[in-house]
Amino acid sequence: ILLALAILGGSLAILSRIADTGMSAARESRDLAAARILAQTKLCEVMLDAASGITPQSIPSAPFDAPFDSQSSSLYQYGVDVQPAPMSGLLAIRVTVEAIDANGGPPRARYALTRWLVDPTLGLEEAEAEEEAMLEEKAAAASGAIE
Repeated sequence: ILLALAILGGSLAILSRIADTGMSAARESRDLAAARILAQTKLCEVMLDAASGITPQSIPSAPFDAPFDSQSSSLYQYGVDVQPAPMSGLLAIRVTVEAIDANGGPPRARYALTRWLVDPTLGLEEAEAEEEAMLEEKAAAASGAIE
């Protein structure tokens, strides 16, 4: 009976460790999936601002205003890094989202997205408009010369 109890106690200890590892992996997976969604959302916001003429700005670290999930106790923070891309005329925008550990340890999950964007300060729209005006002017001059 003592041997059976010892085997049962050992197997229960191993099973509890396996269950704890599974719970930890599930928590990390949930936090990573949420960080991925939040990073995509924040990057879309930055890209929409850039499309409307607002030059992207770096943000060192900021918390999200509302929790991602009402059932989750995880808090997330994001950062936006805007740097010149390796190719001239482009910006590299990197959004990083971290799931903050409430106990002050390292982040439980981290996800980063990087997109390249044409630098809105280059004035490409004005150059395109000038080029179109020149082409129209040439076309008008050519049609006037034919008549």
